[in-house]
Amino acid sequence: MTAFRAVFFDFDGTVANTERGIKNSIRYSLNEKHIPLGDPAALDYFIGPPLYEGYSHVFGTEEPLTSELVDLYRVYYGQKGVYELDLYPGMKDLLVSLKDAGVVTAVTSSKPLHFLQMALPSVGIDTLFDAVIGPELHNKNADKTFLIRQALSRLGLSAGADICMVGDRHYDMTGGKSAGVFTVGVTYGFGSEAELRSAGADRIATSVSELENLLRKRC
Repeated sequence: MTAFRAVFFDFDGTVANTERGIKNSIRYSLNEKHIPLGDPAALDYFIGPPLYEGYSHVFGTEEPLTSELVDLYRVYYGQKGVYELDLYPGMKDLLVSLKDAGVVTAVTSSKPLHFLQMALPSVGIDTLFDAVIGPELHNKNADKTFLIRQALSRLGLSAGADICMVGDRHYDMTGGKSAGVFTVGVTYGFGSEAELRSAGADRIATSVSELENLLRKRC
């Protein structure tokens, strides 16, 4: 695998299916505040953007209630939800292949670093990344461009077409473009092909195996 010098991965919806843990944590926080859930499909919005944005967008909350809901979310998530996840089939093999080929890898996620450092070892992939980048727990602005640039700096890399950002939502594509790197959108996660293309994805992969082939050949 020599098409890219480094590959950065979003986490939720890209490396792992974290839907169970995220949605269970949201339900817990709403129950604690006696807020009706409404349409369960609305919870899909939470997979990708920062939590603060999710609560305000879906439930119309304002401060201080939004922060209280986020804190309650993290009570459940820190105890149970962070472990309610599954790696996408073939993902660990892909990461091993990248490492064996000498490709630099990183997680660049809007999920707080504290939870990333719990989640990765729970599915046995913590040693397969050269850097894990995420915001601090109470950072309300988990900007993906900033996180990608932080990864580049941490790893001593310069932006360019030989650096690839892989993600399933428009945040990953627009963040990658703003940071000056190649972008690959994956549709096996929680974003649609239309969303990814409209955000400027350079390539689209519909499965982990297709992603691996794309990273190998860049075509």
